[in-house]
Amino acid sequence: MLIAVEGIDGTGKTTISKYIAEFLGKKGFDCVLLREPGDSVYGNRIRNTKQRLKPEEELELFMLDRVEDVKKNILPALKEGKVVVMDRYYYSTIAYQGARGLDAEKIRRLNEEIAPKPDLIILLDADPEVVLKRIKSRGNLTPFEDFEYLKKVRKIFLDYADDRTVIIDASKPLDEVKEDVKKILCKFLNFKKDSD
Repeated sequence: MLIAVEGIDGTGKTTISKYIAEFLGKKGFDCVLLREPGDSVYGNRIRNTKQRLKPEEELELFMLDRVEDVKKNILPALKEGKVVVMDRYYYSTIAYQGARGLDAEKIRRLNEEIAPKPDLIILLDADPEVVLKRIKSRGNLTPFEDFEYLKKVRKIFLDYADDRTVIIDASKPLDEVKEDVKKILCKFLNFKKDSD
């Protein structure tokens, strides 16, 4: 089973991805938590870039990183019967590179040729104004964190939400977001809500 946690910067994807892996672990699932960009040479180049690359170059690096992640990490874990929790996945590439003017639908098609579709997408949604305040409070903004740009990114995320996507209001306090995620997981996995 493959679960992707998506959303614009500052919505709490890393925190929620860890929470999902811990929650499922307590339920007896063998979980693997992965993040994108990954730790490949391409992923590290994306992460260590001080300013934005050209959109096409950025897309190429994300795609090369994902090919490696799918081959080395995602598919082997799925074949072993593990639950893979992704802190960002190819929907981020659709949204972020699409917001820079590249063809979002083409990016989706390219990714679905190389990467397995997630069984569940948890889209953490919040207004860019809210998340930028959060991001500023924890340090410097990256080149990805611009108000007008994040508005476009958010719109693409919402436009691409499908029947596997559950949208969660990530502007709420973290405890409430976790509770919403827990309900979704319990429903998705046919668990009865317990008092954990």
